[in-house]
Amino acid sequence: MRGSTRLSQLESFDFNGAYLNGELDEDEEIYMQEPLGYETGSGGSSVKRLRKSLYGLKQAWRKWYDALRHILIDLGFRVSSADPGVFYARIDDHILILAVHVDDCAMTWSSAKLISLYKCKLNERYALTNLGPIHWLLSIKITRDHEARTISLSQNAYIESIINRFNLTDAKSVATPMIPGAVYSKNNSPSDPAETAQMKSVPYREAIGVRLRSHPP
Repeated sequence: MRGSTRLSQLESFDFNGAYLNGELDEDEEIYMQEPLGYETGSGGSSVKRLRKSLYGLKQAWRKWYDALRHILIDLGFRVSSADPGVFYARIDDHILILAVHVDDCAMTWSSAKLISLYKCKLNERYALTNLGPIHWLLSIKITRDHEARTISLSQNAYIESIINRFNLTDAKSVATPMIPGAVYSKNNSPSDPAETAQMKSVPYREAIGVRLRSHPP
């Protein structure tokens, strides 16, 4: 970045129905049953071949990224060598940087006119919702102090949502989150419907950090 370049603002926007913009290749044969109420075949037993990606397809996220990358490159952006989700463009003496996470986008620039121009160009390709100056991104609260030239990030709201999700609102902090030397067995299983219901209210697998992948790495 040139010494005279100064990034002035941070804007955010979302793409509408991002995954629906991905195109499937000709050699990809994927079929689905007709949705209820949209049957065109007799007996409702017909299937349709998909030409575009849908939410739920394993490759949907990749197809959307390929489609977005194609239009961004067409608009003069380059993919950052440090992160494939970051794109940048140089226009004369100005620089425009776009960070993308699926459909959530943050954009910063060194010219006030560039942001409106490129939002319009992107909206012409794929409909987007303009969220204005950035305040939230991926559950992170972003606070900017222009006078102090600082940006603060906070995940308090996200932490509170986790505490509520796992019913830990009244929990007290401890040095060791498990009783040392404790041995658990099936005798510790719920003994009545009330205890069973209580245990079901806590998604144990997620609470201990085990997650199922929704798409390939």
